[in-house]
Amino acid sequence: MKSIQIEIWSDMVCPFCLVGKKKLELAIQKLGAQDKVNIIWHSYQLDPDFPIGTSTPSTQNLLEKKGINIEQLTGMYEYLRKSGENYGIDFQFEQSLTFNTLNVHRLWHWTMQFNKENEWKEAVMTAYFTDGVDLSVKENLLQLVNQIGLDPLDAANVLASDMFLDEVRNDIYNAQNMGIRGVPFFLINNTHAISGAQEDTVFEKTLSNALNN
Repeated sequence: MKSIQIEIWSDMVCPFCLVGKKKLELAIQKLGAQDKVNIIWHSYQLDPDFPIGTSTPSTQNLLEKKGINIEQLTGMYEYLRKSGENYGIDFQFEQSLTFNTLNVHRLWHWTMQFNKENEWKEAVMTAYFTDGVDLSVKENLLQLVNQIGLDPLDAANVLASDMFLDEVRNDIYNAQNMGIRGVPFFLINNTHAISGAQEDTVFEKTLSNALNN
């Protein structure tokens, strides 16, 4: 079994990205490939034009911007809730507050130097999807930084600057050049791709093929 590289584009307010993340982790575990997989995460913003420093109930935002009705949205919520339960995800969509994810992505790139990027992604997604935390508020982001064991003062300095802005923009630019129009998007060894949170068997088969061929 050889080592493989998996690049993943995702946004932290994307429920399918969270489900897809759990599916990938489960597939890696089932294949016993924890030491054979190098994961490289990339930033992606589903709504880069949302005003920074503000938030709105996610349900209201979806109904107003996506042109779907409440019945369709309720059906999607129920589907995602049931899917999430299989992976230990507690989706509480009615509490979620939509915000511009630029700053959580900048902080996420900052956490990479401490090998805390996965902890940051998990903390942000739990705060957003389960706890209904307003992540447009700087103090709430700094609490999450403290929660994963990093220095809130250093994080505050990042937020007060343009640090890691180029890294986020480069990830998004590269995604656009590759024709990625939705997330999650998984690219394995630059040859195998998985788009979306597909069935567990798709992750297992694709990973197995990459590891053994």
